[in-house]
Amino acid sequence: MALVAVTGGTGLLGSALVPRLLARGHQLRLLTRPRAAGVAPRKATSGVTWVEGSLSDHESLDRLVDGVDCIVHAAYSEPGSSHDATRSPTQAWFYENFNATMRLLERCVGASNKQLIYTSSLAVFSRDPDLDPRGDRFVRDEDCPLSPLEFYGSLRAACESLLRTAAHAYGLNTSIWRLGLVVGMREPWTQSPFATQAREAANDGAIRTPYGAYAIAVEDAAEILADAVGDASVRGRTYHTFDRWITHEDIATPLERALQRSIAIACTPAPQPRMPILGERIRERFAEWSMDARLSALAAALAQQRG
Repeated sequence: MALVAVTGGTGLLGSALVPRLLARGHQLRLLTRPRAAGVAPRKATSGVTWVEGSLSDHESLDRLVDGVDCIVHAAYSEPGSSHDATRSPTQAWFYENFNATMRLLERCVGASNKQLIYTSSLAVFSRDPDLDPRGDRFVRDEDCPLSPLEFYGSLRAACESLLRTAAHAYGLNTSIWRLGLVVGMREPWTQSPFATQAREAANDGAIRTPYGAYAIAVEDAAEILADAVGDASVRGRTYHTFDRWITHEDIATPLERALQRSIAIACTPAPQPRMPILGERIRERFAEWSMDARLSALAAALAQQRG
């Protein structure tokens, strides 16, 4: 089994990924922010070593990845979350996300079999593909040229470009996993996907805010990434990692069950983009999707927290 370094191991995705990696027999190193004075240390877990640091601290990244067989880079620093007082918020956000990815890639140089699994985003495409200036000249599969129109997507696309170059020009063992919206329960519950729709349904008996996204249940995303560790077939490849396009209508039925009342749809459904994103490559690897069960669990949790 492998020694695996994980960034973002305490986040929504990482919390589902860690137990799956342990169940496969891997030993883990997890990056975690330093504990504040007086805060109890993290509970010891068999097979897990905690490395205190941050994405902007190259020394802690080096300690995280030295001697490991695989790096799963699942961390993302939100704007304004950095404690780096030497940079502006925008500079710190870019530094933590882009430079950390490049540092991890750099640590794979000279160790061509060290695997780097990078969790990217479908935001590398325009958020509104119907406004893409290229029109419908390209099928939006994993090999489609990118045209992000927002800074976040451009950041992800820049990281992807260098990882692909490292794989194809220098033989490094990198792979890219463009995640759709990861659906799971976040705390506070108001940050969970569909929380707005759940609140409207609970208060008004109707969903009034349209919503649509390419999405994947957190359990499925974790299974897919765990299966990729040590898999030589993913080397140099990019995967669109999502289940399907879902809208508020997909959560209306589980909300009705959870709230035990009928829910009306009082808005126009958010249509799937005219230029859909294709994910056939991931379906060659994974077939047991959990979205319906996850939406039911999410609806029940949101309804319970609404009281």
